[in-house]
Amino acid sequence: MKKALSIFILTIVVFSILSCNQETKDKLAKEDKKAQESIKKWIENRADEYPYYTPLEFGELTPRYRFNSRTHSIATAIEKENNAEQPDIKKLDSLKNMLKTNKEDFLGYTITHRFTTKGIDGQITTHEKLFFIDGEYRVITVLNVDAWDLIMDKELFFKPESPDSVQ
Repeated sequence: MKKALSIFILTIVVFSILSCNQETKDKLAKEDKKAQESIKKWIENRADEYPYYTPLEFGELTPRYRFNSRTHSIATAIEKENNAEQPDIKKLDSLKNMLKTNKEDFLGYTITHRFTTKGIDGQITTHEKLFFIDGEYRVITVLNVDAWDLIMDKELFFKPESPDSVQ
């Protein structure tokens, strides 16, 4: 009887863990999709700047936070755990949730995007851009992909120039 009860409880725990992981994956997939659609729309609205736009690849949607002692120590712990030989997924999720608890530290997301355009001469050009996305999945700023390391005040790039600049 005890063995059957133990197996039943273990089954419920495993099922709960798996369903939570699936919910997290589904949420991340929806966030990725929203960001990607926003980027595509933003580029398509600038057809004169990006003629004959063809998407190739999107990078990872990365949440960005204000730099302070709290966020820095959590980000360091996340990086350390990610670089471990066998990262502890529960610990990583817990650390990421700690970042999310303080909403005023959240700035938005960054994501890279590779795409091609075709000039009037028929020349196809490949571009790779770094997109800054706000919490509502609107494009705020676009830079060359290698510019991230050169930015001193990263918060500045999450502020739209004007309300219509995110359309």
